[in-house]
Amino acid sequence: MIKNWIEKAVEYLECSLTPIPQEMNELDWKAELSPNNEKLCKHLSAFANHPGGGFLVFGVEDKAGRLIGVSQEQAELIMQRLSSLCRDSIFPVVRLDHSIQEYKGIPLLFVYIKESAVKPVSIKEKSIEDSYIRSGGTTRLASRQEIGALMLNSKTPHYEELHASKLKSPAEILDLLDFRSVFRLLNKPTPQSQEEILRWMKDEKMIENVDDIGYYITILERCVVPIILICLMDCPEKT
Repeated sequence: MIKNWIEKAVEYLECSLTPIPQEMNELDWKAELSPNNEKLCKHLSAFANHPGGGFLVFGVEDKAGRLIGVSQEQAELIMQRLSSLCRDSIFPVVRLDHSIQEYKGIPLLFVYIKESAVKPVSIKEKSIEDSYIRSGGTTRLASRQEIGALMLNSKTPHYEELHASKLKSPAEILDLLDFRSVFRLLNKPTPQSQEEILRWMKDEKMIENVDDIGYYITILERCVVPIILICLMDCPEKT
């Protein structure tokens, strides 16, 4: 199944490679992953601040735009590193999606950096002045005026949407959260599969999925669910 953003990413790549190779505000291509984490974080910040987000494409020679491709193993290592940086080195957390697609017969790794609703996206452990944007096909430090504009277009996160835990695996989520009691007190059958339970928790905003590698427990779950349980136990006629 082709992801709905792939078509747009391929169109941007086509425009950036022909007739003369040039990088765009919406897309940057790389031969391989840079060993410089700080440089990578700047790119992630800039694309997450960009309207509609942006794309990194791996397997394209940096200067000439020649297609060299990536292997499955290379792609997995790239995504592990980028996902780690998005969780641990950028604030707020940046969301990624990815796909390996053949372009002119060459396998390329397309990485979609999603636009953040909360802006500016900056380098973690620094000030919001360490925020980056895309301009003229390059990544650069945002000016104070540009940071102000990002803030004006930022969504204020609701308290209950904030994270109450570190990233957890699906097994840890099911072990930590007493979902069986909630289903029992709501007089609903407990889903049989792990996927159904996690999907229900996600739909109820108890947990938040991050790039299909793990989940955060939200403050909504930590605050609201215990109250629901107490109320239901105090009112047995409703159970």
